Amino acid sequence: MNNLFFWIIGIAIIIKIIDLFVTPIKKKKAKAKKMELIDSVLERIEISRELKKIEEEPNLYAVNKKPDYSGTVHPKNEGVIRWTKPFLRSLEWKRYEEICVEYLKIKNCSANVTCIGADGGIDIKIKDKSGMLLAVAQCKAWNRPIGVSLIRELYGVMASEKVKHGIFLTTSEYSKDAIEFAKGKNLLLIDCDELIALINNLEDWEKRKIDKLATTGDYTTPTCVRCNVKMVKRKAKTGKNAGNEFWGCINYPKCKNTMIIRIKA
Repeated sequence: MNNLFFWIIGIAIIIKIIDLFVTPIKKKKAKAKKMELIDSVLERIEISRELKKIEEEPNLYAVNKKPDYSGTVHPKNEGVIRWTKPFLRSLEWKRYEEICVEYLKIKNCSANVTCIGADGGIDIKIKDKSGMLLAVAQCKAWNRPIGVSLIRELYGVMASEKVKHGIFLTTSEYSKDAIEFAKGKNLLLIDCDELIALINNLEDWEKRKIDKLATTGDYTTPTCVRCNVKMVKRKAKTGKNAGNEFWGCINYPKCKNTMIIRIKA
């Protein structure tokens, strides 16, 4: 009886010792697998690799042995779609977000727009197949430079959402302090020229898919961020802006949301 008792105690001790060694290994492997999955988002959407190409070979993307289309809005060359800065900047903010999402999806990334209205600093969420949040993205269809405050805001969202990667996309460019702040922080800053290069570097059928999404229906009139309907041009009757045109919601006075009419770049 005593021998059996000691045998049981001995086996329990052995199991405990094995568990002490095995459990950390399992946790380490699980953590490594999770980090590998999170890190893979950059590889899967291929943004980092493409940006490196742009940085190392800017002339390849600027010329690429094709005519210069920089002065035209949305030209095509022998059926091959070529995106330009004027065309990208002609897209209203919602259509621009949809284009960014579509690009990520083409790169096999599960990306979706968050919602219409206040987004809490996030326009796009990128998840894996299990639904785990891998990265967050912010889009700004602006013609003025993106300052450091918006990049700090995205970085704060990354911390609150506990995600490693953040992507900021704009139809404009970034200020020097914004670029400096993003260094070493798993923040990808995609400006107008870089996104155009990324899209133009896609396969023809992929570019046509994005082009169809971009140009279907009215893609220049802005959408009201609150009502999700197209806005209309109005003219200020009083005040310091009297006589100036602006975008107003069709649901006025129920919705008093307005937008400045962007000056064409």
